[in-house]
Amino acid sequence: MRPRALAALVVSLLLCSLAAGTTAGEQATVSRVVDGDTLVVQIGAREDKVRLIGVNTPESVHPRRPVEAYSKEASAFTRRLAQGKKVRLLGEAGTLNRDKYSRLLRYVFLPDGVLLNAEIIRQGYGHADLRYPFAKMEEFRALEREARGRGLGLWAASAPAPAVTTGTTAARPASAAAYVGSLRSRVYHRESCEWALKISAQNRILFKNVEEAREAGFTPCRICLPPAAKTAVPAAR
Repeated sequence: MRPRALAALVVSLLLCSLAAGTTAGEQATVSRVVDGDTLVVQIGAREDKVRLIGVNTPESVHPRRPVEAYSKEASAFTRRLAQGKKVRLLGEAGTLNRDKYSRLLRYVFLPDGVLLNAEIIRQGYGHADLRYPFAKMEEFRALEREARGRGLGLWAASAPAPAVTTGTTAARPASAAAYVGSLRSRVYHRESCEWALKISAQNRILFKNVEEAREAGFTPCRICLPPAAKTAVPAAR
């Protein structure tokens, strides 16, 4: 075999091997749960930190923010499912391997094959993180809509409230949310905004405050002009 053909064959086999490894993922053991969406894992002889792809849970250990509502419950849920378990880590093809904090970006499959990232959203312990595109984005959107519709976990306060009858007039209790967004955009509005009123129930997202909206990657509406978060973000066009 000619040297050039041999070199091409070696490169081809190497690429196939790498592709197979990516598909199969890598085995690890969860040694510690940092919070609802971050794990410390043991991969062979090395320890590494993993950030779950596509899911965001309330903060419990952020150095510059107080503990957020439902963060302890989210951490406990992830701990119950994953801590001490042997898991399979799978990266997202064509995207960054690590985030800005040097954490591995991974899908995490539990011993029974359940995708931890999806299960957190399904049970209402976190929401779909739509700031960056990923392969399972539409699946995670649907899981969040289902959890919100059922009033699970952190969505309990934003579940559709039953009508309250006062005399002959049916009324609904005031919403606990201060601002409204849509799964189909990256803009948040005041509840009375004309654009907020046009958002369908299945795409509606409720935020308790502007910081929560900013953390989800949303920017303020230019029509109703809700306040911006303390950490300034560009206004939506």
